[in-house]
Formats: sequence, structure tokens, C-alpha cells
Amino acid sequence: MEINVDIGGTFTDCFATENGTVASAKALTTHHDLSQGFMTAVGDLAQAFDTSAEDLLGRTSAIRYATTLGTNALIERTGPRLGLITTMGFEDVVPVSRCRGYGEGLSIQENRNLAKAQRPEPLIPRDMIVGLRERVDSAGNVVMPLDEDEVRDRVLDLVDRGVRGFVVSFLWAFKNPEHELLVRRVIEEEFPGAYLGRFPVILSHEVSKRSGEYVRTSTSILDAYLHRFTGDKMSELRDELRGHGYTGSLLLVHNSGGMGGLARTTPLKTIHAGPVAGLYGSRHMADAFGYDKVVTTDMGGTSFDIGVVVKGSVRFYEFNPVIDRWLVQMPMMDLKTVGAGGGSIASHDPYKGVQVGPRSAGSTPGPACYAQGGTEPTTTDANVVLGYLNPDHYHGGELALDVRRAERAIERRVARPMGVDVVTAAAAIRQVVDNNMGDAIFKEVVLKGYDPRSFTIFSFGGGGPLHACGYADVLQIPRVVVPPHSPVFSASGAAGLDLLHIYEQSEHFTLYNPLFGTVFEDFPAIDAVLDDFARQAEADFADEGHDATEIVYQLELDLRSGGQLYVTTIKSPVLRIRDKADLAAVLQAYFKEYADRFGDFALTSEVGVSIETLRLRASVPRAHWEPQDVPPSAGGVEAALKGSRQVWWRGLGFTDSPIYDYDLLGDGDAVQGPAVLEGRDTTVVVEPRWTATMNQHGFLVLDKEKSA
Repeated sequence: MEINVDIGGTFTDCFATENGTVASAKALTTHHDLSQGFMTAVGDLAQAFDTSAEDLLGRTSAIRYATTLGTNALIERTGPRLGLITTMGFEDVVPVSRCRGYGEGLSIQENRNLAKAQRPEPLIPRDMIVGLRERVDSAGNVVMPLDEDEVRDRVLDLVDRGVRGFVVSFLWAFKNPEHELLVRRVIEEEFPGAYLGRFPVILSHEVSKRSGEYVRTSTSILDAYLHRFTGDKMSELRDELRGHGYTGSLLLVHNSGGMGGLARTTPLKTIHAGPVAGLYGSRHMADAFGYDKVVTTDMGGTSFDIGVVVKGSVRFYEFNPVIDRWLVQMPMMDLKTVGAGGGSIASHDPYKGVQVGPRSAGSTPGPACYAQGGTEPTTTDANVVLGYLNPDHYHGGELALDVRRAERAIERRVARPMGVDVVTAAAAIRQVVDNNMGDAIFKEVVLKGYDPRSFTIFSFGGGGPLHACGYADVLQIPRVVVPPHSPVFSASGAAGLDLLHIYEQSEHFTLYNPLFGTVFEDFPAIDAVLDDFARQAEADFADEGHDATEIVYQLELDLRSGGQLYVTTIKSPVLRIRDKADLAAVLQAYFKEYADRFGDFALTSEVGVSIETLRLRASVPRAHWEPQDVPPSAGGVEAALKGSRQVWWRGLGFTDSPIYDYDLLGDGDAVQGPAVLEGRDTTVVVEPRWTATMNQHGFLVLDKEKSA
């Protein structure tokens, strides 16, 4: 038995596999104590396997967990009071934030409004940043030794000011960490583990080995800010699981596209982990079932996540992503997230019209129709007013929806300010949400150099299939695929993730020097760095119970032509660069990637090429779960017909529309729109001129008829 969990802003999704049998469950996310929502979902899984929660956990070998703990802590600013120790003269590196801190993490529209530009509230105030007299040069040589007594004085001074954790980030520390290690030794001598007042110490060279003092320091600060909060919460969950009989390992999904044990996971790796699991699940499905170009869309209760898969590969990474409002150094899957979920709050602006999101009602209090205290109208309220959602069947009938509360919320906040009736306002809310999602998909795909109309949409999450035809129409994409277990698809994607650790370090090697016409020959220098990476990987995987023979390596290189500002990342065709033949293979791969990205005309090999960063991906591959074939239904599509109800359709108004049981559809069953398919935890809306067909692999394929 293996259990995979994705905790979102509104729902906690679980997906379990055992000897080819799969089951899924959803529960409302309990933000005050995430383990409560998780255990509720586990209880539902236990019922599906006809056993108790304790017995289910007792026979579970692994739990894979995608968490939003770090994201929540950043939003709420609930981290500890930290102090930063850095090189004297560089105390203002983080506050100045490259003179761009006011714009990072904001939308294009917000960046244009310079009059209101504000830097984010600092995680470490300026008076908690101190400088020490020390200096290590770019080659790792100690130019000015660090005085131990000065370290002790400044540490005690910070503690007196209220610091409860330390970040240590010196210039070029990733080349020689001697001074950072000295600071940690002094702190641990003053505040040993036997004392209640022991403080966590985060060293920048252990968080990132890349150049760029601002980004390396901000990465270390975020890691320290989330460290205790995430660690405590995950330890509480682990103890809760142990108390219910679970004895296996707790694996955390990483936003780099893999996963690792609790002891080998930094808090930053958990940011946006759930959507990444869904993206990798889509990659496997696309590769296995022949979808060449796929845009993945995950609509939950709080957000809408977009990813791109081309030719069975997730090829888009961010190596310097912005998390919240801070630029960080870590490889992370490139995903676009917009505030367009079922809980996104709608309002009316007298100048801009109907606005939806990015604020969300979440799970507490939730949409107005949840009858849990919410009074603001949301996307879910609009869908229940328009008849797309069955108020008696939502969440498998476990959560009854109050249509009247939804109508009152829309009437007060949207319809009355617009001067229209509730139905017109609800239709406007739905249209705005569809337009927002379609616009976000268009930008994400076009900016990567593709035509959206050549893509297939994978639609999943609890709300994705409810809106898929709508945002596909905006993009003029004629095909949408709803994969198996779509309500918990991100959780199911975690079931096939590899164990993965990524090791990287900034190293400058000039491969071709055009000034002197020389070619790189110091191959042992590169080998020494990669040998160190391999030793770290073997130690990390050994701690997680895996032998060195199980590890698969992939070398990635950041290369730069001449004096260009930006680097181009390639997957190296060789694992080691040990002779001129290996070097030639690397250069050819770089030239091909550069030409593919920027055009043959932009390729100027004569300006020289250099390596700027070495990156080794070490993984232990795992088999992905495979969807079970769906047999033809005994009674055909007619057997799945539940009845009909009044549903609002664009251009038709309210129409008596057929309602089908999604879970009863079999291979080959086709439903012509307009119609609604109701599953336990999702609803598929088949718009007019669309046809939904179930295939043998459990994919519901929606196709739009061509215009005459």
C-alpha cells in the first residue's frame, strides 16, 4: 500500500495504490492543523479498502506528501525572528535587493505602476543584519581571517536584540566555507543543544553553491524563515501517523520534479510541490498515450496551475525563480499559477467591471453556498446558481450546497452594483474566470514559442473539467482530455515521482577562448567537482535506504557565449568531460540548443563559450502507476443517464439538460453537449457543440465540432 497526498488551499487530496487497485479521497483542508484533514481523507480511503484507518496505515509502506506549509508561512509572515551575519560592507545587499526588489513577484501591470512600487516587508529587518571583518576571494583563498572574538560579540548582541535563528552568508563562501563554519561553531558553543535556547543556524554554502551574493543570501533567509515552522509541522504529522500505526517513510514531493526524505528536504523544495506532481503525472500520461503537445491545467479551490509538456518531456525549468517576493537560487519546474479557483472571490469594480480573484475564500469559511460563514460570492457560487453543480451531490453528497446563500452573495456584491439580475451576474463571473484562465494559458504557451492551437489541454483538479470547454473556447483549442482520477490527479502524479536530489555549483571554465584560440584541457578540475557531487548523492541515498548501484545520473550545464548576460542550460550528452571528444559533444549540444531557441542566425560560436554552473541530477527511478482499462458499459451511455435539470448555457439560457453519472461511463460511450457529467468529486460540463467520449484507458476526450 502506498498513499500519495496533495494538500491544497481548499481540499486535501489522497490517492492510494495497492497491488494494482487504486482508490482516492478528498477532504476539506484544515489550515489550523493539516493532519486533521489528512486523517479525514485517510479514513475515506480506508472505507474504500473496507478496513480501518489504523489497519490501512499499518500496511502502508510509503506516504508521499506534497505540502503548502511553506507557502502559508510566507503569506502569513509567521516565521521566527532571524539575524543575518554577512561580510562587513555588504550589510545592505539584501535591503537594496539589486534595486529590483520592488518589482519581483508582481504582475506586469503592478510593475508598470512605479508610483506605487514598494519593496516587500523584509524577513530580516536592517537592524538585525551585522557585518564581520573577513574576506575570501573568488578562488577560495582567505584574504582576511575572521576573528573568533568578534563573532562571539556580534552573536551575543543579536541574541540580546531578540534573534531566535541565524543566517550566515559571506562572500564566496561556497568556494571556501571556512568562515561560515567558524560562525556556526561559535554559536553552538555559546548555545549548545542541551540548552532550551539553542538556535538554528543556516549557512549559505549549504543552501546554495552558486555565485551571486544577493540571491544566495535571500535563498538562505527564506530557507531559515521556513525551517522551524515546516520542520515542526512535518514532525507533528509524522508523530500523528506513528500514533495511528504507520511505520514507513515519509517522503516529501519536491518542486524540482522529484521527492526525498524528510531529513533530506529543505523547506524551499516544498513550495508549489503539488502542481509539480500533477505536471509530472501529465508528462507520463502524455508520453504513454501519444499526446505530443500538452498544456496541463489544474483548477482547485484556490488557484489555477498551468504547465507545458512537449514530446513527452517537461523541458522548462526556472533556475532563479521568484518565491513570494524574493528571487532565489534553486532549480524549480516552470509553472504559472493564477488566482482562479472554485473559491476565488468575485466583485464589481465601477471602472473595470466584474473581477474574480486572486483573493480566495479557501475552505474556511469557503464559498457562500458552503453555509460555513462565507458571505462573499465565488466561482463555485456562480456555478451552483447556473445549475452546473448539483447542490445535493457536491463532494459525493457529503457537503450540501445552499443555493439561496449563493444567490444572496452574488446579488449583494455583483448583481446590484452591475444593475442586472443574479443569473446575468453569475454568468458574467463564470465568463470572467474562463477568460482569465484562457489568457493565462495563452501567455504561458506563446512566450515559450508555441501556438496554443496545436496543443491538447489536460484538465484536472476538482474544478478543471467544470470550466475546460470554456477556457478551451477562449484559446480555440478543439480538444480537451480529462485524465483518470482527475479530481486528485496531482496526488496521483506523486505516485510515480522518482527519488531525486540535485547538486549544483558555480564554476567558471572557458571551453573556447577566441582571444588566444585555445581549447579547454583541464578536465580533472571538472571531474573533481562531479566526483564530490557523486559522493554526496551516494551518502544522501544511503541515508534513505538505497544502494549506489540504483542511482541514475544526468549532467546539466549552464553555458554562456562570449560576454553575454544570460546562460543557456543544456542536458549534457556525456556524464563526464574527460577528453576533447567529450568536450566536442558538449559544444555541439550547446550550439544545437542555442540555435533551436534563438535561431541559426544568432549562433556566433567564434565569440567563445564558457561553463558557468555544473549541475548533477541524481535519481532513483520508480515505476509509475498505470490506469486500469475501462471496459464497455453494460447498458451503454443510456445506463449512465441520471435524469435532467435546468442548466444555463450561453446563447440558450436555462435549458432542461441531461445529467449523466460520470463513474458509469464505459469505453466508447459518447455524450453530446449540452450536458453535465457528475462524478463523486468532480463535474464535467460539456458545452454545446462539444462531444465527450470515454476511451478504454479511462480518458474522457472532449472534442469540439468544426465550424461549417
